[in-house]
Amino acid sequence: MKFTFSLDRILGFAALLISLLTLFIFFYQTNLLKEQSRLSVRPRLTFNKNISRTVLESDSTTSTLIEVRLSIMNNGLGPAIIESNKVVHQNKQYDLINFFDTALPKLKTYGHFSLVSDLSVGGAIPASESMDLFIYQYDLKNEDKINAYLGVKKPYQLPFDIYVEYSSMYEEKWIVSSNRKGHPKQVR
Repeated sequence: MKFTFSLDRILGFAALLISLLTLFIFFYQTNLLKEQSRLSVRPRLTFNKNISRTVLESDSTTSTLIEVRLSIMNNGLGPAIIESNKVVHQNKQYDLINFFDTALPKLKTYGHFSLVSDLSVGGAIPASESMDLFIYQYDLKNEDKINAYLGVKKPYQLPFDIYVEYSSMYEEKWIVSSNRKGHPKQVR
């Protein structure tokens, strides 16, 4: 049997090839749109530690008030849905809301907490928004005592680590740590 090329066969083969190429391009574009859609709602949580000094003057004395504020910010494009959170201190795990009273109760003798947040599971941090986790204020004269109590060598160093696991609207999950620099680690 001899195979001959006729114009009809060549046109039919070209039409089949164009149809397969169009199908391939359609699937490729669909995957690109799906990826773009997923990336358009991807959250990215980061921790921010802010330290401020305020000089307080009265008639006879001058003191310096130090404020240490730890916040978590969503620098991504979509909401970050909180899946879990924990504080790890000396290989023990705590809830953030009870951590300072349970693990570091003596801090209240050197200063005071004006805020300790409950980072609730199921809650969301919208894109470009931040949430204060705690605000601790103390007099500068107590700084050496606080550092000795916490066992830190540098001022404002955190001797504990806060871990927050969060997800996107597409249920992708990441975990971020307050003492780890760089990108959040993707869990799945």
